[in-house]
Amino acid sequence: MRKKKLLVPREEIPWYPTIKPDLCNGCGDCKVLCKPGVFEVGPPDPTGVQRPKLVVGHPYNCIVLCDRCVPICTSGAITLPKKEDFEKYVEYLDE
Repeated sequence: MRKKKLLVPREEIPWYPTIKPDLCNGCGDCKVLCKPGVFEVGPPDPTGVQRPKLVVGHPYNCIVLCDRCVPICTSGAITLPKKEDFEKYVEYLDE
């Protein structure tokens, strides 16, 4: 297994997901999947008809170059930056 070592402080790396609120169905699968706790349940729907949308509550908890949340989002609401733009921030260590 390869470990990653960050070459700059985590807060200087803008790698984290964004959620398109118009596409989020509030299922919460991303919150369940994400062990670092990036996602939070947003405010309740004012009409009470729909589930609350998810929000990125802790962006810098996201593991740099992790993209596990994207395929779990069946509504396509989660996006991440291009990985190629972020390889310069990471050094891989073989174990």
